[in-house]
Amino acid sequence: MALVTSHDLQNFNIVQRGDPTDLDIFVNSALEIVEGYLGYNLELETYLHTLNGNGRNELQLRARPIREILRVAINGRDVSPNGFECINEFIYYDNGIFPIGNRNIRILYTAGFEDPRFPDIPMIDGGDSTNDTDDFTGDADASTVSPIIEGGDALLRPSGSLLPDSIKITILRIAALLENESGGNIGITGNSFENGGTRTFVNYTNFGKFLHPISNHRLRVS
Repeated sequence: MALVTSHDLQNFNIVQRGDPTDLDIFVNSALEIVEGYLGYNLELETYLHTLNGNGRNELQLRARPIREILRVAINGRDVSPNGFECINEFIYYDNGIFPIGNRNIRILYTAGFEDPRFPDIPMIDGGDSTNDTDDFTGDADASTVSPIIEGGDALLRPSGSLLPDSIKITILRIAALLENESGGNIGITGNSFENGGTRTFVNYTNFGKFLHPISNHRLRVS
C-alpha cells in the first residue's frame, strides 16, 4: 500500500530518472518525517489498544481518523460498537461512561487513510501484550472466547478516507528537498536562467515551515 509514490514525486518535481523507484528512499523518508510530526501512521490499519477508563464519556485513541469501531470491551465485557461515535482520534460513548480503571478498556478499531487500489487492512500491534483478536474475550472468564459483536457499517466512514491534499503535498515537498540534496548537494539549491546565468542558495533545511500547514491533522496533546 502506498499513499504517495515515487511516480508522484517524479511528476511533482519533474525529476527524470531511469527507474522511478530510485526515488522511493526520498518518499519514504519524507513520509517518516510527516508521520513523526503528526504522531500516527497515515495508512489505514487495524489497531488493538488497551486504555485506562477515565470516568468520562470520551477517550483519546492513538491514531486518526478513526474509520470503524470493530469491538469494545469494558471491564472484560463486550459493548456493541453501535453505541459509540468518533471524531478524529476520539471515541465517544453515547449513553455511558468509560469507568475509571487500570487498563480496563479494550478497543479494536481501524484508522487512517486508504489507497483504493489496495483495500486490505493489515493488523498492527497497538502496544498491548497481544493483538490476536481471538484473545479478545467479552467475558470476565478468559477461558472462553466470545464472538466479535458486529457493528455493521454504522461507524464506517468512506468520506474523508483519502489522504488530504495538504498532507500529500507536504510529503512531496519534503521528498523533493531530500532528493535535491542527494549527490553531495546538502543544503544547496540553485536556479539556471535562459541567459546562462545561475544562482545558488545555501539552505540549512528546517522542515518546520513545510509541516506547519498540516498542524491541524496532528494528534491532540491530552
